[in-house]
Amino acid sequence: MKELFEIIPKLPGVRVYHFAKDRLSCLSLEEFCQEKGHYLEVAALTQELFEELQPCQAKIRYVPETKERYNQRSQMFDTVFVTYDITELQDPEQYLRKIYRMMKNAADLIIIIDEEQKEALQKLLEEVNYVAINPIEIGDKVALTAKKMHGWARV
Repeated sequence: MKELFEIIPKLPGVRVYHFAKDRLSCLSLEEFCQEKGHYLEVAALTQELFEELQPCQAKIRYVPETKERYNQRSQMFDTVFVTYDITELQDPEQYLRKIYRMMKNAADLIIIIDEEQKEALQKLLEEVNYVAINPIEIGDKVALTAKKMHGWARV
């Protein structure tokens, strides 16, 4: 997964948001962001995961899927990583719409999924106004990358 971190812009003050699936994925991104001087926030979609992530040094937030907005204090993010299994979500479309609202224009979204989810998720991303959707093969998983469209449509 560390190769995917190179998608993060190499600029000072970059803001990264991570919907984590476990502590290990959080720690690897945290280490990279500290090394590069990026700001990192990590979201846990379940209370159990929130407690598991507590040893991480990044800003950890418990953000239930049903929450109206995912971003706090109206901050916008340059890159959003999703390692959480989105098949466990009640409404993946609403989830992606909420993420869209917290991203800067032309920000990157990187979602780690299983191969069999690729086509359905690509279609869903297009419906929710993401552009430049590209799959990257990483072992038995696929990283779908997408960009936020430059404010053409209201989500």
